[in-house]
Amino acid sequence: MAYPHPPHRRLPTPVHLVGHSLTVDTTTGRLVHSLTSAEQPHGRLTIACGNRRQSRCAPCARLHQGDTYQVVVSGLAGGKSVPDAVRDHPRVFVTFTAPSFGRVHRHTNDGICRLARRGDALACTHGRPVVCPERHAADDPLVGSPLCPDCYDYPAAVLWNAYTRDLWQRLHRNLYESLASSRGMSRTAARQTVRVAYAKVAEYQRRGSIHFHAVTRFDGPGGPGDPPPAWATLALLIQTIRTATRRVHLAVPGLDTILRFGAQLDIRPILTGNGSDDDLNERAVASYIAKYVTKPDVAGITVDRPIHDAITISVLPVTDHARTLIRTCWTLGGRAEHKALNLRRWAHQLGYRGHIASKSRAYSTTYAALRAAREQHRRDHNDQEDMHDDAAGAITDKHWTYAGTGHTAGQAMFADAIADDLQAARDAAREAGGGP
Repeated sequence: MAYPHPPHRRLPTPVHLVGHSLTVDTTTGRLVHSLTSAEQPHGRLTIACGNRRQSRCAPCARLHQGDTYQVVVSGLAGGKSVPDAVRDHPRVFVTFTAPSFGRVHRHTNDGICRLARRGDALACTHGRPVVCPERHAADDPLVGSPLCPDCYDYPAAVLWNAYTRDLWQRLHRNLYESLASSRGMSRTAARQTVRVAYAKVAEYQRRGSIHFHAVTRFDGPGGPGDPPPAWATLALLIQTIRTATRRVHLAVPGLDTILRFGAQLDIRPILTGNGSDDDLNERAVASYIAKYVTKPDVAGITVDRPIHDAITISVLPVTDHARTLIRTCWTLGGRAEHKALNLRRWAHQLGYRGHIASKSRAYSTTYAALRAAREQHRRDHNDQEDMHDDAAGAITDKHWTYAGTGHTAGQAMFADAIADDLQAARDAAREAGGGP
């Protein structure tokens, strides 16, 4: 059964299992090791939920954030089976934005929201102003919402989110085409000479559109341990990304607009070492990407659980703009030409159906390798050699069944207090300079 508890943004949600894991020596018939739920408190085995979302489970999200940091930083500074020589490869930090779907309210550090453009009308065709003289705070709920909802292209905004995965694949393919064109060689020859490795994270803008932050790197054909040819310079990497991004386009059924990346493309070289506080160094980039991988949900814009019926949309704790995006997902999801996108399944994410973080195969280590290393460290630390699994002739019978999620009301109180103590300890360590 499930054990409901009062909602709390930091409260973990453990998963309960019932069953057993028995290891027997086939030679002697002796029971080498046993683990049963009957031996556990309350008759069930409790394990971590493994959810990466900060809004769902802070402890698991923190662990996933740390793993993401290691995945990214090892591809920049070496380590975790990646040679240190990778630091000498050309690499940049790139932000790929979404195109405009209509004017929205903005937060600006040194100006008003929307100034009048010379020669432009002051009102749209629906009679609403296209300027806004206000100075919005960063947390103003109005930021990201359209000046005229009737002018805003909601179908295109939703389908942009849904097709970002396809657009990224086209971009990666175009990188080699642009590289080959600039060097006067075939795309096959380009792939056999240089590799473009990347790690990226998706982030929601306040208007509800996905954009990508990506680390992109030149390697030789052998991967991170193989230096790229001398002509594969940092300047060529930047030029290749700009050219390839401009060439990406996608025609979508039922949509008059051709989907492209936004005109704003920020490319910044990544420096070696720690550098100063203002430098874009390896650890700063890895921390930036790791921060977003556990916080994909934007308050008032997305929700962290799927939506199962249209009635629920009207009571979601989101802005009117986000509610319209979600309703558009639901409407388009019922049309035959968009059936493959499964938009209703992803309406809570405004149509986005890709991974929050991903990387090319040879960029660096993997999450699986990090989990395996952590498990081995745990066994070594506890001085528990897993002899029953490695012994010749030993077999293990495992049978576990899901038995619920969450805490009882009493357990929730203690778990919440523990979470507060852990957070206070982390904050103290951070202030003392001894923690991340």
